[in-house]
Order: sequence, then structure tokens, then C-alpha cells
Amino acid sequence: MDVNKLQKEFLDSSKESLRHELSQELLNTSFDYDKVLSLATELAKYDQENVRFSVDASHISRLGHELVSKQETAVAELIKNAYDADATYVKVVFRNHTSVGGDLVILDNGLGMGRENLINGFMRISTQDKSDNPRSTLYRRQRAGRKGIGRFSAQRLGNNLEVLTRDEVSEKGLGINIDWGKFAKTGDLILISSHIRYVEDLPVGTQLHISGLKDSWSNSQIQRAYRYISDLIQPFPLIYSPKKNKKDPGFKVEFYEELGGVEYLVASEQKSILDNALAVISGHVDKKGKPFVSLKCERHEIHISDESMAFDPRTTNVYGHEFESYSSLAGVSFTAYYFIADELPAGSKRIVKNVLKSSGGVRIYRNGFRVLPYGEHHDDWLGLQRSSALRQILPPHHNSNFIGFVQINDVDGVNFEETASREGLIENLAFSQLQDFVYRALAQGVIKIAAARGRKIFASDESPPKKPIDTADQLVKKLNGLIQLINSGVNLSLDLGEHAQVSEAAKELVERVRELGESSQALLEENGMLRVLATLGLTIGEFTHETRHVLLAISSGMLEIAEQEPGNKTFKNLKENIDSLQAYLRYFDRAVTQNTQRTLEVHEIRDVVSDFREVIGPTLKRQKAILDVQFNGYDLFVKPSHRSEWASILLNLFTNSLKAINRAKVPGRILIRGGESEENSIYIEFIDNGDGIPEDHKERVFDAFFTTSTPADALADEEVQITGSGLGLKIIRDIIVSAGGEIFVSSPPDNYSTCIRIEFPRASEEEIPDDLR
Repeated sequence: MDVNKLQKEFLDSSKESLRHELSQELLNTSFDYDKVLSLATELAKYDQENVRFSVDASHISRLGHELVSKQETAVAELIKNAYDADATYVKVVFRNHTSVGGDLVILDNGLGMGRENLINGFMRISTQDKSDNPRSTLYRRQRAGRKGIGRFSAQRLGNNLEVLTRDEVSEKGLGINIDWGKFAKTGDLILISSHIRYVEDLPVGTQLHISGLKDSWSNSQIQRAYRYISDLIQPFPLIYSPKKNKKDPGFKVEFYEELGGVEYLVASEQKSILDNALAVISGHVDKKGKPFVSLKCERHEIHISDESMAFDPRTTNVYGHEFESYSSLAGVSFTAYYFIADELPAGSKRIVKNVLKSSGGVRIYRNGFRVLPYGEHHDDWLGLQRSSALRQILPPHHNSNFIGFVQINDVDGVNFEETASREGLIENLAFSQLQDFVYRALAQGVIKIAAARGRKIFASDESPPKKPIDTADQLVKKLNGLIQLINSGVNLSLDLGEHAQVSEAAKELVERVRELGESSQALLEENGMLRVLATLGLTIGEFTHETRHVLLAISSGMLEIAEQEPGNKTFKNLKENIDSLQAYLRYFDRAVTQNTQRTLEVHEIRDVVSDFREVIGPTLKRQKAILDVQFNGYDLFVKPSHRSEWASILLNLFTNSLKAINRAKVPGRILIRGGESEENSIYIEFIDNGDGIPEDHKERVFDAFFTTSTPADALADEEVQITGSGLGLKIIRDIIVSAGGEIFVSSPPDNYSTCIRIEFPRASEEEIPDDLR
């Protein structure tokens, strides 16, 4: 019997059967596309001369998690796709999001998609479009989204995706529903279909409805997602005419959470950026050419409305213009938000700095249209950078301290005319007056704020005397005295309204001061504990220095005994424990020594973790825990820092993981992974399978004295008291935040319960020594 011949006959028969079945199906008036694709795919396998790549459907299920590790990044990627589609506005709404299974809606007013774009763009994996067309269609934006990652970001976020979209040329929109669960099964990717339908009354743009969210979302996570797209935000962008001018009108995004059927704004340009300004300085020129300035600064209780502008000769514009009236500026007005880095709220500092760096400055609008290049990062039309460099006035007043705009209404071009190249205005008398007015007005506001802050204003000034600060108790006594006087009917000659109102206000102040006193007491307790820890650090330094010599002698003696009794297991175990103790001593001794040098150094985070892994090896062995380390990329250099700080960070996270694992009573697994984050930073994730962090604790674990450990009893020794103090995560957060980084609770991967993520600034090329490159 010829086996090969029989096999060939069987293959030929199967092939003919497939061809016949495919032909019959194609002859049907309304054939089954899925069946045609299935038959054609099977038939292609009989090609003896060619082979083809095929893709398993389960690959799609993995792409979302492997390409996008964080849920915040996934949302940012979807928004970047809207930016690339020339959207000017995106609305993001979270519903039932505080637990797994909620919904997310992302709506944009971009170009939308027609049928061909939907099929050959959105539904096609890894297209060349963004490589072939690096700029967007309408506004010529540099594309921000990653190549082909957007749709898989949706898969990372939820179990189901509904896409509703319409382009400008289509009368009807299109809708598709994608069940990502279908792709979890093995099988050819091409054989999985999603139904497409036409949708009436759909606006131009794209709507993404993601249901079955795989993660819960906290308020801070939503704000973090907004921060990830902050580099796309353009405060006070161009105002344009779609038919005449295709200049980019800007990009705005608003994040909402829906609670009880009501939408509440969580993050937006106004809420996340402009509301964090220290002050708002505005001004206008009346019909007679007289200038007025207004200033609002809630933090320092400054409220000035339409004050005549002062003509202090020390605030003359650096360009040398000096005017006492502005005859050419009738009707001109401006508004500028003033920021000082030191006075930014901690949670918003990074996002505001990003926006100020990219969009800081004062723009000019003429007849509703933006006039370039005024307010661009390379432009200094007001002389603010030059004035800052010359220290004309000392308080911060660089372009990056302002986000603002000037409005000029001059339809006939009487005073302001554009240059022949249409880049800027002709620098005539009106323009010189405009420079002088806006600069002096800003300077007047900055000076008043500096005075309220107790700062020097001009280099020739003496340093302002420090104001005596009353203690909380003294303030309470004074305010209580005021309340008693008012309630007794004594006329205090204060223009403060009715006595009852003043009394209530004073009572409220008393309560707030009491709260301040309680906060101060907590701060004193924290400082006291930090002093204890600092003293403990010095003690550890002395201990490690002195003990290593003793341990060396003990170890040598143990070796001699072990040689005499090679089979003695007791000596063997003792030797292993001594080796473990020596490893810890070397690690801490080196950390303390490096810290005493007070020199910040660049560290490659892989090396830092490698050293730490070597030290904790014996502890892992005793605890029967497994440690896995995964890094994505090389040359992961972090901003100059103390090596001892990294020792503190890693050891604290490690001990917390061991405690959580012991509480959970499970075989311990710890995962450390890291790589380069998107915002020019290095990330490290410390992950374990312990008992996890309750949802309502995730925002509090970094607070001082907050601990998930069982409180120590009154008779516990100092070591137990300190390790359970709730200061560990607070201290490492302070280390990271002071360096410009972030630490937060993130979503753990499958089969793990807790993930603490650190994002630490990457070292610049100039900071990395040549011997480390």
C-alpha cells in the first residue's frame, strides 16, 4: 500500500470539496461572508508553493494589557486619537466607576469616520497611515497617538466597546459593537466579525461607549488621566473662521463623573489649571486713554477692582517706552492668570508646570483672531524674560508665570495693522503703548502680590521684616475676645456689617483655627517621629560600622568549626544566617556612607534593584516567597538622588509586601517591574499578592500615621512602635515628590492584589556622567 499516494488523494479530495462548497456559497444571492472567509482560509492552507502568516484571535485579547499597562494611559491614548482626528473638544464621562463594571463614554467633535475609514483604518491592525501622514488632515497637528494602539486601549479598559461615528460627507452615521470576550478564544482572527449598522441623527465626530470597566476609578486617577494629556491642552487658542482660516483653534478636554444621574466636573482646563493660579491680573483702557488695573488673589486676600494704574518709573518696560496715557488703546483689555511654582498645590504642580512650559505667555487677539507669534514660547513681546534676567523687579514675572490674552477691537486697522507677511503687527505707536500698558499693569499686580507675601520687590529694597506669628492658642483667645465684645453690644466702629454676622464669622474663624491647632499638633507628632527615625538612622550607621568587624570574626570561627564537622546542619544554618546579616550590614553601611557625602548622584534603576534583590534573597528564602524582576529597556537613569533614599524606598515597600502576604496567609509572590514612562520619567512598580488595600484606603495610605497594620499595644517595644507608625509610605512619598516624581496605588496585574507605582524624573543627558553612558 502506497501511503503517500493515499494521503495525496485524500488532500486532493478535501481541497476539491472546499472549492466546491466555496463556489456554491458564492453563487448564492445573499451569501454568508463568515462562511466564505472560513472556506477561503481553509482552502489557502492547501497551497503547496506559498505560506502565509495568520493571527490567532487571542492575540487581540493580550494586546490591550501588554501595550497599555495603566488604565490612565489607556484613556489618554483614546483622547490622543481624538486630537489626531482634529477634534477641538472631548468630553469624558465616568459612570458607576467606583467599582469594577462601570461605564466610560468619550465623545469628540473631530472629523469622524466614514465606512471606508472605519474598515480600513479603525478595524485594520498596524496601518501605515500615521507613518505616511505624520500630521493631521485639517489643522496639520503633529500626531500624538501611538501607532494603532487606540482601539486596544479600549480593550484594556472594558469588556465591550460601542463605536458611533460620522464624517462630514455622510448623511448617516455608523455604529459597531465589539465584544472583546470573543477574542479571548483561540481561532483565526479574520473569522471574528462585529456587526455594523447605520445610525440616524448622529453629529460629526466619534463616540466611544466602553462598558464593563475592568478597574475601579478614583477621583485622583481621573485627574491623573487628565494630566497625561495636558501637553495637548492649549489655553486661549486661536479663534478662527473654518472657511477662511485653518489655523488650529485648540484642543479642550473635560472629565466628568456621573453620580446619581448628575454629572460633576472633575478635571478641565479651568478646574485643573487656571483655578490653580495664585492671582488673576486684568486691565483695560477707557475711551480717554486712561488705564485701569484689577487684581484678585484669594490666597492673600487681595481684591482690587478698576484701580488707576500707577506710573512707577521703576516699572518702565525694558524696551524703553514711557507713556502717561494710552491714546491709541481705547477699548483694549487683557486678562492674565499669574502662577508661582512655590505656591502651586502639590497635587496640581506637575500638570500646571507642564502647561506653563508649553503654553505660558500672553497672547494677542485682534478682532477675535489670534495674532502670531505673540505668546509663543520663543516670543518675548512684553520683555518679561528680559526683565526677569535683568532683575528689574525681583518677584517672579517670566513668561512662564502667566497664561493670558490681550483683546484688541480694531476692525478698520486704524491703530493696529498686520505686517505684509501677516506674521505680527506693525510696531507703531499703538503697539509701543500696548507693550508698555500690559507690562506695567502686570508689574503692578506682581508687586502687590509680592508685598502681601512679604517679599523684596526691588534690589535696592531692604528685606521686609518678618511678621510675628501668633500661636493657634493666642489667635483663639483674641477671636474669642472679639466675639464676647460683639455679643455684649460694644460698638467697635468696624465696618463689618451686622454684629450677628461678624459674630458668626468670628466663630467660624475660631473653629478653623482650632482645626489648624489640631493639624499643628499632628505635624509636631510627625516631626517628633521623624527625629526619632533620624536618630535611629545614626544608630544604624554606628551599629553597622562596629558590628561588621565582630561578624567577620564570628564567621571565620564558624568556618573552622564547619571544616571540622562538615555534616553539622546546625552550623550550616547558622552560617547562612550570618551571611544574610552580613549582606544587610554591607547594604546599610554603604547606604549610610553615601548619604553622609551629601552628593546627589545619577543611578541606573536596574542596578539599584539588583543590589536590593541580592540583599533580600535570604529573607525571601526564609519567608518562602518568590521575587520576579522585569525591566523594559536599558539606560534607565533617574534624576540625581541619594542611594540611601532608594534603599529606604525599596526596603519599605518590601516589608509592607511581606506583612500583607503574611496577613493573607498565601505563598508569597512579589513582582518588581520598571521601564521608561511617557512623561520623560522612569517608573517602578512594586507588586504583591498579599491581602490588598481596601478601596477607601487607597487615597490615604500615604498620609502620616495612617497604617493598615494592626496597632501596636502600649507595651510593645520601640521597634514595633516605629515600624507600625504609618510613616513609612509618607516618608517615601516625600522623597519622591520632593524630586518632582509621583507615587500612587495603581491597578495590579492578574493574580496580584496590590501595585504601588513610582514615577521618578529621568536624568537629563547633561546629568549622566560619561562613565555611565
